Amino acid sequence: MEWDDGTVWCDGCGAEITWNPVLVGKRRYCCQDCLDGRPCHCAEQMEIEDDRRQEGKVPIYLPGGYSL
Repeated sequence: MEWDDGTVWCDGCGAEITWNPVLVGKRRYCCQDCLDGRPCHCAEQMEIEDDRRQEGKVPIYLPGGYSL
């Protein structure tokens, strides 16, 4: 799902996707778990990253869309 402002949202859970999505046809998913219909934690991860940015900490990105 994409809105006019260029923001990309997951077609599974609705989380904002700020990394490369998992693509299947024209549908975009935040992670493989979401694509497979399993519970995902991407929205929670985004909240943690937002908190770290506000504290002046920069997240370290890992393969698969995860960060420290």
